[in-house]
Amino acid sequence: MVKEIFLSDREAIGDLINRWAYFRDRGMWDQLRSTFWEEGTISLSWFDGPFEQFVDACRKMNEQGESTLSKHFVGTPFVRINDCRAVSEVNVMISIRIDRGNIDMDMTSYIRFYDLLEKRNGSWRIVRRTAIYEKDRVDSVQPSFLFWFVSLFINARKYPKPYRYLGYSMEKGGYKIVKNIVEDNSEGLKLLYRAGDAWLLTKNVK
Repeated sequence: MVKEIFLSDREAIGDLINRWAYFRDRGMWDQLRSTFWEEGTISLSWFDGPFEQFVDACRKMNEQGESTLSKHFVGTPFVRINDCRAVSEVNVMISIRIDRGNIDMDMTSYIRFYDLLEKRNGSWRIVRRTAIYEKDRVDSVQPSFLFWFVSLFINARKYPKPYRYLGYSMEKGGYKIVKNIVEDNSEGLKLLYRAGDAWLLTKNVK
């Protein structure tokens, strides 16, 4: 018999955030959908819109057999709770293996997930997730002269420093970088925080 485990709200939210990363990396699409409420939205470097469509887009990536592999490493979230609403912020490191012909590269992106969550019928799920971009880097998987040669063609000025190489890797993969990406220590981040604080203090009428 499996023993039922009762979690505090903070523990439940931390578990939810970790399950999101696990389901996303393992391609467990139905379980991934269960981490957001139906009207939930997500804003990342390459996608800004309904979470349902995000899951469909991720599934399509896998079905196309693309050579890009990603892994999300999630830290311990800082959580603020007001009744049935919560705001969570957590450090995330995303490692992406990029196959560019005869050379393999690892792109590492350092971000934070800023989540608005609601508890409905005893269950916490995400309402809105926004990625905050801090910095990134790209490395050759093996020593290679080709890596140095390829790096010459990376337009270092096309994208801002917080997502410079991520932008390059997504562009080469055929994806467009969305507008209004939130960067660390920016005016956009201040607006995001103010909106989150106001949302947290607003009475949940659901």
